[in-house]
Amino acid sequence: MVDLQKLLRRMLDERSAESYLEDFDLVAAVDVAYRGELASAAAAVWSLNSREVVEERYLVCEAPYPYVPGLLFLREAPPMLKVLKLLRSSWDLLLVDGHGILHPRGMGLAVFLGLLLEKPALGVAKSLLVGSESGEGELGEVRVSGKVLGYWFKLNGRRFYASPGYMIKVDQVPRIVKRFGGYPKPLSYVDRLSRRVLASMGK
Repeated sequence: MVDLQKLLRRMLDERSAESYLEDFDLVAAVDVAYRGELASAAAAVWSLNSREVVEERYLVCEAPYPYVPGLLFLREAPPMLKVLKLLRSSWDLLLVDGHGILHPRGMGLAVFLGLLLEKPALGVAKSLLVGSESGEGELGEVRVSGKVLGYWFKLNGRRFYASPGYMIKVDQVPRIVKRFGGYPKPLSYVDRLSRRVLASMGK
């Protein structure tokens, strides 16, 4: 699987996306919560213009793969893809609770999902796997081998990290995140939804 990640990264580096995200309103967000090996995947379509949820879907299944650092896509991509395919609404941008190219092999969860769906995708993570941070205040760069691959943002004293998944340029990331006014609310929404579904099932 590590070799597959490296191969796909080389393929993506050698080709440029035919188009990049220009503007967006409808955003799909996806997240997975766990209780043991039970996975609850939730997806929602959110309108930035109306600031409300257009549609939400969820499903519960067995986790398809054990947790292995750096190979999160094996565990989370299958349920995420399934729940995203349940959505009937169209959307412009996918927000993923996980890394994009800010990954040891440049192939985080958001890269896989964007590639498989052929849609613009942005990875948003709460911890850093690779790279060095610079800057002060509420925004800064994250560099890997001297190259900017993503950005950190500070909200209420806590940092999160955003990087391109697919069909997004690195320098577009700050503008995209600023459209949400901080940590993207659609991701917070699906995080709560996935956990609520598990809680409703009891023990």
